[in-house]
Amino acid sequence: MKKELIAFLKKPIYTTYTNLSLQEKKSIFIKLLVLAITFSFGLGIVIGIFTTIFNIDVGKHGIDQLLEKYNVYTIFLLAVIGAPIIEELVFRGPLVFFKNSPYFNYIFYFSALLFGAVHISNFETFNEYLWLCPILVAPQIAAGFFLGFIRVKLNLGWSMLLHAGHNGILLSPLLLYKIIEQLS
Repeated sequence: MKKELIAFLKKPIYTTYTNLSLQEKKSIFIKLLVLAITFSFGLGIVIGIFTTIFNIDVGKHGIDQLLEKYNVYTIFLLAVIGAPIIEELVFRGPLVFFKNSPYFNYIFYFSALLFGAVHISNFETFNEYLWLCPILVAPQIAAGFFLGFIRVKLNLGWSMLLHAGHNGILLSPLLLYKIIEQLS
């Protein structure tokens, strides 16, 4: 899977997997989910170290603001169900219109970069650190590549599921903490 993903990312071509069983699709999904979570978590740690070393304060993250304003169920609905459906329709849905284009690879990369770029608004004071934007949204850009890959290889529904799984796994500790905090 890793070799296939790397080869695709080097030269994205819109070719779907055909004649796969549901079990094979699930296997691809799980492998990509593990890779996406690993990359996001790893990049998050690197960003944390970087901002700590250079004493950079980007303010509250959008998730912190959601945790303050909304209950766990609303956050879950917004981040694990709503955002994946809307963002996949916006960023990965249109890829199909370029599947026969000689510029598909550029459209694919642009889609992943734009996906990352819109997430800069998750940082409260991002406008003070515009030069940091590519670093701050590196996890979302990486996720955009994984989501684009599964969208092309399987379909849009699988990219929505991968996006939901990704957000759900990364948010679960925070949501669990909020539930425990409310109980005490």
